[in-house]
Amino acid sequence: MKRRHCVFCGEPAINKNREHILPKWLLELTGAPSRVVTMAFDPGTGKPIKFAWSALVMPACEACNAEYSALEAAVKPILLALLDRRPITSRQYLLLLDWLDKVRVCLWLNQLILQKAMETIDPHLHVGNRIGTKDRLLYLYTLDGQAMGLNAFGIESLIFQHQPSCFALRVNNIILFNASSDYAFSDGCGFWHPERIDRQIDGEFAGRVVFQGHAMTRKITHPIVDYPLLKAAVRIIQPIAQRGEDGEFFGPLRQNESYHIRHMSDPSRGAGILFRQFDDKVLPIHNFDAPIEFEGVDAVNNGNAGDIAAQVYRFQVYLLHKGVELVGSEPAIAHANSMSNILTTTNEMRAVLTERGQRSNQGRDFVTLAFRDAMAAAKRPAEPKG
Repeated sequence: MKRRHCVFCGEPAINKNREHILPKWLLELTGAPSRVVTMAFDPGTGKPIKFAWSALVMPACEACNAEYSALEAAVKPILLALLDRRPITSRQYLLLLDWLDKVRVCLWLNQLILQKAMETIDPHLHVGNRIGTKDRLLYLYTLDGQAMGLNAFGIESLIFQHQPSCFALRVNNIILFNASSDYAFSDGCGFWHPERIDRQIDGEFAGRVVFQGHAMTRKITHPIVDYPLLKAAVRIIQPIAQRGEDGEFFGPLRQNESYHIRHMSDPSRGAGILFRQFDDKVLPIHNFDAPIEFEGVDAVNNGNAGDIAAQVYRFQVYLLHKGVELVGSEPAIAHANSMSNILTTTNEMRAVLTERGQRSNQGRDFVTLAFRDAMAAAKRPAEPKG
């Protein structure tokens, strides 16, 4: 994708339009649309990059913009219901997950523009081929009080810029904790999944991801996610089969495997039904129109906004490493592990500062500066031994 290419289809924008990453009705619902927020940090100076929410736009084709406007319109009553603590259906949660895919990818592409890293964007990466294509999760957290506000947590981290797998969106008194990654939850849902994900880090196929082996238990694991996430009022997970370069689904889904078929919401997309996590069990949701009630959550298990934001940074680290094997030359693997350690350390720094309420909004961001200095040291040639 390039600066003038459509954020939805990835092609040069036709009858170029401007797509608001977050719709105007949401900006108005949460405060003054023109309010200024910190969206990123300059990687060289650590100074905050400030932006008005209303100015957060990306290029789009007129036709694409109109198509995705329908999704925005469908999500509005869903968010309003959740803000009122009213239950919505599985069908509505699937729409909300699509919208969160759209928002997460748009924020990721915008971050790369703000960080002046456009050359790192693969032109094949755009919203249209990222909605509903990978396993995904939504934990809905409720906050006390009626304070207005809109925050996107985790989007400024270097891991998010490398892999936009997890973020959280605060909308007034709820937080939508959202994650999506290659086969991150299929195993726990009993779906087909690779035994290992190889990431080639040098050579002709550098950056290529290859799924190795396969497994399928046809059994639901409790809990589905083997990471201690804070309890939320609604906890839902959706496994999604992926397609190969030939357009066919990986694994037995192409042979209409019975377990998959019984747990599908949309077989044409390889999309599974929603699985709801409870404290003592997991329930598959086969009735798409049944209301999904909120669970009661006390403050001790739920955490505050800072705890939930910190969880974003740590879950980004979890997804970065989950099931991945680095493949390449020994020096390249050593270097990649060094970079991974730096990313992990800086995310943990952000998590700790967030828990303490010390997120940087005004002055220089010292986590960004620490990352800059660590990267410079990692690239510096070793001192000769005397």
